[in-house]
Amino acid sequence: MIRIVIGLFAIALAAVPAWPADVDALIRQIAKSDFDQDREAQFALSALVAKAHSSPVEMRGLEKRLIAGLKGATPAGKDFLCRQLSLIGSEASVPVLSAMLLDPKTADTARYALHRIPGPEVDRALRSALSRTAGITRIGIINTLGRRRDAAAAPSLRRLAMGTDTATAAAAASALAEIGNPAAAQALLDALGNAGSPSHLAIAEAALKAADRLRAQGNSAAALPLYKKLYAAGEPLVVRAGALRGLGAAGGVQFKPVLLEALRDNNSGLLQNAAIDTLLETSPGELVSGMAKLGEAGQARVLAALGGRGDASALPAFTAAMKSPSKPVRVAALEGAGRVGNAALVPVLAAAAAAGEPEEQAAARASLVRLRGEDVDRALVEAMTASGEPKVRLELIRAAGERGLSAAAPALLSMARDAGPEVRRESLRALRESASAKDIPGLLELVLRPAQSGDRAEAARSVAAVLRRSDASRFSDVLSAFANAGDTESRTALMQVMGQSGNHTALLLLRGSLREEDANLKRAAILALGDWPDATPVPDLLDAARTASNPAHQVLALRGAVRLIGLPGASRAPRESVKLLAEAMSLAKQADEKRSILALLPRFPTREALELARASLNDAEVAAESKAAVARLERTVRR
Repeated sequence: MIRIVIGLFAIALAAVPAWPADVDALIRQIAKSDFDQDREAQFALSALVAKAHSSPVEMRGLEKRLIAGLKGATPAGKDFLCRQLSLIGSEASVPVLSAMLLDPKTADTARYALHRIPGPEVDRALRSALSRTAGITRIGIINTLGRRRDAAAAPSLRRLAMGTDTATAAAAASALAEIGNPAAAQALLDALGNAGSPSHLAIAEAALKAADRLRAQGNSAAALPLYKKLYAAGEPLVVRAGALRGLGAAGGVQFKPVLLEALRDNNSGLLQNAAIDTLLETSPGELVSGMAKLGEAGQARVLAALGGRGDASALPAFTAAMKSPSKPVRVAALEGAGRVGNAALVPVLAAAAAAGEPEEQAAARASLVRLRGEDVDRALVEAMTASGEPKVRLELIRAAGERGLSAAAPALLSMARDAGPEVRRESLRALRESASAKDIPGLLELVLRPAQSGDRAEAARSVAAVLRRSDASRFSDVLSAFANAGDTESRTALMQVMGQSGNHTALLLLRGSLREEDANLKRAAILALGDWPDATPVPDLLDAARTASNPAHQVLALRGAVRLIGLPGASRAPRESVKLLAEAMSLAKQADEKRSILALLPRFPTREALELARASLNDAEVAAESKAAVARLERTVRR
């Protein structure tokens, strides 16, 4: 689209001669127009303005024509002509635009043009208009002076900032902050002395902005008086906090006592946070050493700041805080430990995760996962295999899984045969993320010969998860295991793996199993197809629901088909999805299946979906769900 517009613009430029004879007529036509009229004329004049940039002589000649066109122009005409003057205007445009500044009806249009015209004459005109305007018009002029950063306007703006008109004073203070030079800073400092002013908060915020600007420019000497004034008692807390940060950054060592005093102020979280942030950058050692003297909220804030910085030198402060009698402090220490800790913290965090209160457990678990480094990985595996405390071992196993720690896979495979059921199950879950392709044979062994038969399903889920991350060729291990499996339980568990794999060979095998005489294997095939990651098996499941002699198999097949039809991201057209749902509805014998189908229909806003929903309005079992689906579809289906 952008290229098309640029192309049309280029064509227009090429089509416009340097000075068409009727340029004055074109300007007069625009000057008499109303808003949204004469777009073609406007486009032609815009092209002339763009072309004029290549020649100063043409630009000045066109500027004179635009100035002449302003006389007697409609509001819409003045607006457009002033926009063109903002592009090519010079000090020659100032007299006519200055006169427009004094009229509230044209002041904004004139300011728009003047804002972009360079030169001191523009600034003088804007300053002159301050004393001859009022209200919104004057505020607009103040804003323009601020955006132009007219240093000479500071004395006038100072007087306005100290005046009684709240809106004008606030605008003047904001303009002084934009100017941001020492004179503007002094003007704001003077305005701050007028403590009873209703504009005091706006002036204080502007002064803080000006001080920050001066400091960023390297003029800390001019910024410090403002920061000192703004940090004084009685100023708004949010302003004092900003000023405190400024004092620390601009004042250096001489203001460290002020920062430390604010750090110890347990009554003001804003000031304490400002002190913490500043000391963190300038004196982190003093922040750590002073932490013990703070209240629990202050200690928690310091720990959060140190943790966010990730400075390993602060680790002793965290280990000490973990033993604090204050629960918020302990939680903060446990939360931050993962960012500053090392391998030595592995057993400490595991113990806290196993024995702490819920908040402490959650913080310790998160940090145990967050710790980084190969030495941490080794320490975690060693602790996991050596720990004699079951609860601690469980936390280490869980962390290994969440970290996706492949080095832990051999130990986890071994512990998946542990005598304790919790350790076995947690190890199997952890293997979902930590095991890799080379561990598939070991995982399949756990499916075929689990420590307890109840572990098969968990082992199957882990195999499926690893297969999804592995090369498709590794599926041959599953096929081989299935061929060699002699018992029904093993074969059904492996079907579960196949169903979650999405493998084409598995799909063919499961389709064949739908014709098994063994009811358990047939049921397993139906369940596996219902777990498929996409909708490919929908026709197979609908056919199974249609032909099943076993009522339970019919229900399972239908539910699986409905689930797959509702999967997001399907490439089918909405009408095709509704067609499948209509087929499923014709096979549904239980209210639950019908409700599931009706719940899906609004996802496919078509006339066919609406008709299918209406067809169930007279079915007493699902009348309410049908009515709800009809109502939603009637709002979305295009008539």
